[in-house]
Amino acid sequence: MKVDRRFLIATSTLVAGAIAVALILRPSRTIVPGPEMATPERLSPAVRAVIHSKMSRHGEQLTQLVSRVVVLDYDGIAREAGAIFDEPTLARPVAGDELNAALPERFFQHQDALRAGAKELVTTAARRDGARLAESFGSLMTTCLRCHDLYLRGE
Repeated sequence: MKVDRRFLIATSTLVAGAIAVALILRPSRTIVPGPEMATPERLSPAVRAVIHSKMSRHGEQLTQLVSRVVVLDYDGIAREAGAIFDEPTLARPVAGDELNAALPERFFQHQDALRAGAKELVTTAARRDGARLAESFGSLMTTCLRCHDLYLRGE
């Protein structure tokens, strides 16, 4: 009986140790955050807060979109591009609108181009057209970079 008990304790300890090692060495499921975009001081804190909130979601969407494009996951591309297209936009300023009036007209033009590019990606993904996908995605990224440049440097 003593041999069985020692064997039970030894195997239990061995199993517990293996579980502990597996938990310690398991791969992390978190993605290291990427670099943050600089914040231009010329914009008011209110404008920066609105843009930061919108761009944080936008950044997550584009990260997913890039991953889908690289592996030619056409259904995933259509979903992610559709989410970008469906994202609420900032309205062009009207009289007395201080917040949106702080943004230049080119911002709204880039916003419109982004939505049009996202729509084009949805259509291209539905057709499963890899050659056109490269062009559509490149055009969308060009719009993103132009908008980022406008945000950082102004008109």
